Amino acid sequence: MSTRKTLGLAESREALAEMLHKADEMGGRPIAIAVTDDRGELICFAAQAGVNVALARQNAMKKAYTSACMRADTMDFEERVKASPLGLAGFGNPNLFTGGGGAVVVAPDGTILGGLGVSGRTAKEDEEIVQAGKALIGRLIQEQA
Repeated sequence: MSTRKTLGLAESREALAEMLHKADEMGGRPIAIAVTDDRGELICFAAQAGVNVALARQNAMKKAYTSACMRADTMDFEERVKASPLGLAGFGNPNLFTGGGGAVVVAPDGTILGGLGVSGRTAKEDEEIVQAGKALIGRLIQEQA
């Protein structure tokens, strides 16, 4: 029987806490955060009070899903989409997202472990917050090695 490596609940919650801490430190509008496994399935989610219900919650999940499934941060995936003659529609998946705020989590051996998504602020701010979560998981992985 095969086993697969993926993010677990413990490290997902630690990353979520780190991203919330970063958002609080920066100040600004409330955010939503999603953490998925390597297949884009939701592991944990948080939304600060007052976050834009119609967009931020959905976009955080889409960013995490895209990062995990497309094996790329959403900023990098955006470059792939720009090169496609059909744009995002050419990928045939309405749940994909481009722009800042999505990060893929990769093990040192190259295994995709999951995705992170942040939404609610500017793309640049979302990106800064999600990278804090990605960095934390990177440190946790190194500690486990």
